[in-house]
Amino acid sequence: MGNSALVKGALLCAVSTCVAACYSESDRSSSRSPATPVTQRSPQPSDADTRSNAVEIDPEALLTIAEKTDFTATSTLDQTVAFLKQLLPHLPEMKLSSFGTSAEGREMPLVIISKERAFTPEKARATGKPILLIQNGIHAGEIDGKDACLMMLRDLVLGKHRWILDVATLLIVPIYNVDGHERISPYNRPNQDGPLDGMGFRTTTQGLDLNRDHIKLVSPEARALVRLFNKWLPNLHVDNHVTDGCDHDWVLTYAWCEAPQLAPPIHEWIANHMPAVMSALEKRGHQNGPYVWLNDSNDPEKGFKTGVASPRLSTAYFALRNRPSILIEMHAYKPYKQRVMANRDFLIELIREIGASPRHLIDAVQRADAIKTTLGKPGAVPSDMVLSYEIGKVTEPLSFPIYKSHLAPSIVTGKPMIRYERGLVDEKEVPWSHGILAQAAVPRPRGYLLLRGWPQIEARLEAHGITVLQLTEPVEVSVETMRIKNPRYEKDTYQGEIRVQVDVARTQETRQFTAGTLWIPADQPDFEVAAQLLEPEAPDSLVQWGKLRSILEIKTYVSPQVLEARAAELIKDPEIAQAWKQALKDKVFAKDQRARHRWWYRRTKYWDTGVGLLPAMRVMENPTFTTRPWQPHR
Repeated sequence: MGNSALVKGALLCAVSTCVAACYSESDRSSSRSPATPVTQRSPQPSDADTRSNAVEIDPEALLTIAEKTDFTATSTLDQTVAFLKQLLPHLPEMKLSSFGTSAEGREMPLVIISKERAFTPEKARATGKPILLIQNGIHAGEIDGKDACLMMLRDLVLGKHRWILDVATLLIVPIYNVDGHERISPYNRPNQDGPLDGMGFRTTTQGLDLNRDHIKLVSPEARALVRLFNKWLPNLHVDNHVTDGCDHDWVLTYAWCEAPQLAPPIHEWIANHMPAVMSALEKRGHQNGPYVWLNDSNDPEKGFKTGVASPRLSTAYFALRNRPSILIEMHAYKPYKQRVMANRDFLIELIREIGASPRHLIDAVQRADAIKTTLGKPGAVPSDMVLSYEIGKVTEPLSFPIYKSHLAPSIVTGKPMIRYERGLVDEKEVPWSHGILAQAAVPRPRGYLLLRGWPQIEARLEAHGITVLQLTEPVEVSVETMRIKNPRYEKDTYQGEIRVQVDVARTQETRQFTAGTLWIPADQPDFEVAAQLLEPEAPDSLVQWGKLRSILEIKTYVSPQVLEARAAELIKDPEIAQAWKQALKDKVFAKDQRARHRWWYRRTKYWDTGVGLLPAMRVMENPTFTTRPWQPHR
């Protein structure tokens, strides 16, 4: 159900003509992976055993922990690794390695699947096949994807779905949040039906949600995942989750970014291919539909929306990096076995669809990278750069297999609360809101000049794989500076941070820059990742995450006696006198001794002009200075 609506919905966001105009055939060669011709769709593969000289293996010997327990349990980290090692002798196309170390010191396992034994990024790219990254357990209690992947890998050993090896190189992260995964309890997910013997915990040991850490990269786990991406540059990303919310008949829900948040070629690829995946999944008996966020939690007939993600979340982060990122949310109220089977079958059907025209995916990523690079080239037509998005105005009717429900008083709140009659479908046509609109945008600069001495910025630029250069000699450059003021701090911490909202003043200035100043050019595919870090209006900027709070602090002091003498001279200026008179009309200000002191202090030559000045400065004209490769401090 819902697949006809999906086809319509995926095509509703119009491709931005100004962005598409920046792409030409010659741009394809500037992509990060080698150009390959687009081919016709291949015939649908067979699931028959295609192994040569296949050795008979007892299937019972290769059951997962979930299967052995009839899905009442899931494997621990050690059991998962042991199972994967058990497969290795029978699957030479598989390599088991690690892509990082967790905060507690656990190895983070990575499975590489390649028919050609192309177990390095260079060799994998040389095969001409797409590289797919399948990520499980970012929230370790939502572990359906791990067991789905283990079963899929085991089936390869037993000769099933061997055509997968012909389609792509697979990077499978069986467990991302390995520390949370080992905090096992049957009480970690109160809204989830199994595994009944227990599952892992949502966050890391430090209480960090890894799906809120893709931009700020506070955790070693997130840094490891981004490093993995930078190394392999996969063509597609899947993030397997489990969700609760309202009760309905869909076992699997899905979401992905749309244009303009998604580069037009990636938007087109999703629109042309994902409906077929979801239709095939339904034919396998797995009901599915868009991710559900009810407009009114007590009235499903008012419809739902599929919202907008910020780049702290995986779906938007990998979209920012010009990749299709498919968010899968299994329905928590369905039994664990049903969820795992549906999750496994989704992955198989996704790979099957990619295999029908693998070059389409590679080409879409190449074109998206080329578009972003072209937009930032010296001499490019001026364009805007979107910093944040909001849900669009697209609303269409959708057949929603909600379960029958009624309202009854809540013991907890005393207010009416919806009660579902699980299994009794009461299908309704409801409004589904989706689509994406630009919310905040700024003119795209030719790049940023970054003053040295800000390791918290430099470390993140390096971790995200951003191209950074250095000035070879002192220069004078006209730049747009950004000054922040009027900080408004959140009352409660979020992800261990105190977030802050600020006002921003932008001014065009001519400033001197020393040799060694960092230069972040805009003509690179991932430039907008740098923008999300450096532009203070961006929702995941280092400013809003409170990582640059020291900029707002006043470090120098002038005594009342000294300031009084200076004020006596300054007030002789008619303009200052008039401004002071006007300021005193504000009764709150007039009673605030500190505010009055600062008002006069700002007008003296002693005031520190660096207060509020961000170290990243926007270069709006074509750069003329010379640069060399950056050598980060170690």
